[in-house]
Amino acid sequence: MFRKAIGFVAGCFAMLWGAAGCYDSRFDAPAAGSPCEAVTETIATLRERYAGSAFTVTSPVVVAGTVTSSDREGNFYRSFCIEEKGAALEIMAGIDQLHNDFPEGCRVVLRLEGLTVGESRGVLQVGRAPQAESGYEVDYLGSRAALDRHVSRCGEALEPIVPERLSIGELTPGRAGTLVRIDRVRYTPEDLSAVTWAGYKRFTDEEGNEIHTYVRTYADFADEEVPVGWVSLAGILQYDDSGEGRFLIKLRDENDCLH
Repeated sequence: MFRKAIGFVAGCFAMLWGAAGCYDSRFDAPAAGSPCEAVTETIATLRERYAGSAFTVTSPVVVAGTVTSSDREGNFYRSFCIEEKGAALEIMAGIDQLHNDFPEGCRVVLRLEGLTVGESRGVLQVGRAPQAESGYEVDYLGSRAALDRHVSRCGEALEPIVPERLSIGELTPGRAGTLVRIDRVRYTPEDLSAVTWAGYKRFTDEEGNEIHTYVRTYADFADEEVPVGWVSLAGILQYDDSGEGRFLIKLRDENDCLH
């Protein structure tokens, strides 16, 4: 009798676990139809205000966008990107498991007053003012309380997110931060021994144009092998202007390389 009772409890627990979908965050999604805060500025306008050096927003500016990245596989670390009408920014949250609270396709509003706006690899970033010796324009918000003060998820259903399909030749620095897809490219290794995703990997199209992928060493798929042959790449576009200038795609997971 005791064994049957234990089995019944275990079965109920398993069903509850399955229904929960292994959810590992305290976030309760707002009720469907909960309205967004009134937006006062677009992300594109905010980007125009950035003139090459970080600045702090001192007025009650509110922007909105749809989440296009995920930290589930570890290539995005404590940050997530939002996009609206071809302009994008990265919110430097500074906490883990953001994909539970802000999944891809959800709508968020960002209250910018008191936050610092800067740029990294061409991507507009928003967060806390950094320490003077940090070398970065923007630092992480660093706490749930700070994130809650500045970012809210709207109660709308998740929107389908579709990468903008572009050729390498159509890429521009102004698109940095947006979700893009590049078709018909293949891995052209600069180091023949580099067979896994970790680090930078060069891909070329049929005209010889180059684009590099970037995968953190700590990403879940960093040790997976880069496929050979023609593929499509999707992810968040970056622009590295430290040398001659090159475009990068930061993959969200291994499924961003499509065979």
